[in-house]
Amino acid sequence: MYCFTYRPFASSLQRRLPLLPLVFAAFRKLALSRFSATAGMLNDMQPTRRIVAALVVLHAGEIIAVLAATAATAALGRAHPGHGSGAATLVLLAATLVVGWQGCRLLAGRRFLTAAGLAVQSAILMTAIAIATQSLVAGGIGIVLACSTLAAWGRLAKTTRTAASGAAPGPQTVEVATPPTAQLGIGGVLIAVLTAVVVLAALSVRSGIVFGLAVLAVIFIPLERLCALHPRRVLRPGWRTDLVHYLVNGAALKVGLFASVVVIGGVLRSFVPEPLRVAVGASPGWVQIAAGFAIAMVGGYAGHRAAHEVPLLWRFHRVHHSVREMDWLAANHLHPLDETFGRSAAVLPLYALGFGRVSLGAFIVLLTVQAIFIHANVRMRFGPLRWLIATPQFHHWHHAREPQAYNTNFAGEFPFIDALFGTLYLPPDRWPAQYGIDDVEPAGYLRQIAWPLRTQCAANPATPGDLQPAMSTLPR
Repeated sequence: MYCFTYRPFASSLQRRLPLLPLVFAAFRKLALSRFSATAGMLNDMQPTRRIVAALVVLHAGEIIAVLAATAATAALGRAHPGHGSGAATLVLLAATLVVGWQGCRLLAGRRFLTAAGLAVQSAILMTAIAIATQSLVAGGIGIVLACSTLAAWGRLAKTTRTAASGAAPGPQTVEVATPPTAQLGIGGVLIAVLTAVVVLAALSVRSGIVFGLAVLAVIFIPLERLCALHPRRVLRPGWRTDLVHYLVNGAALKVGLFASVVVIGGVLRSFVPEPLRVAVGASPGWVQIAAGFAIAMVGGYAGHRAAHEVPLLWRFHRVHHSVREMDWLAANHLHPLDETFGRSAAVLPLYALGFGRVSLGAFIVLLTVQAIFIHANVRMRFGPLRWLIATPQFHHWHHAREPQAYNTNFAGEFPFIDALFGTLYLPPDRWPAQYGIDDVEPAGYLRQIAWPLRTQCAANPATPGDLQPAMSTLPR
């Protein structure tokens, strides 16, 4: 009945309103487009929901594992009082609270891991690696849980960021501000004299550093001439300041790292049960080197990432990112406090967990050589190996002035760590066109050392509120 009455009514309207079919067609098209958009949005939400569900399960598993470790540590403390088990029990309880807090934030809609969460997850992973030297099953469970949790958080952040920003913008060419030239007056002469005094003091602490500089120059200067990525003069602008950075920062790192190990390392060591430290120290040398290297990689990654995400740390780390010409000497363009923090993040867990000096020394030497190489101005193709070991192309993207590369490639040795934790950016056939940050760094070593104490970092409105990365001075 309805179909018989509808047709005459529609025909009557069609005769009275000739535009009605066009209106119906437009309404139908609009409804279909809205339905398609809603369906697409639901499809985009599905991966996020799956990741959130997986993270909830992983955090629950972590809480159970950490509570089990707390109970075992408390039992150990009752059986052997006075061996640091009480402090370790309190730390494990605090870690449980932080893991639970991250789970609550996740359920509340937060999609980015905080700096505190990153620190706790990294600590769980490094402790699990140390435990694996004694019990492969118990340590392996902790490693799988911590790695899976960090990977899921990285994947969630990447998915959320992609959904929020849409298609990634193409490479941008930006104008780079030139640092003002220092005027040579009475103040300039005084600063030059003070810089010379600082250099002489550094040489008195590490007299062999000049020989190391000569060896590196013999290796990298010809290499950069033969395989130059960006052809330039050997004595580029700013080379004198970077030379002072190399000479002074090496001595400052030696003093700072020693103080860090004695003060902070001693405190951290008191939170690790003595039986675990003794057992790790008694492990075979090759086991200590393998496990120590893995722990140092995780600590270095977490420390470097924190230097970008914590505003106070970024104030000092931006000195390194202010370089606009990458080469082997620019690797030493660092604030001493920032360099000490980065090295301490890799070395202190080894000392606290009881690893011997063999593993510590081997890692420091490898880290130094690798850090210089990945900054070098060389165009070298490594094929599939570039996904396994850090290369100049990998780290140059970390310094790039392109939005897609911001806050990526934190690992110093192996890109698969960034791939696992969701922070890898490595285009196969491109290199960055420009490097640096928006802030203009002052000229001269002493001015650059004082720079983090005198200026504020610019704010980045595009930064997610959960992360609050401090890498706010990058071009927008």
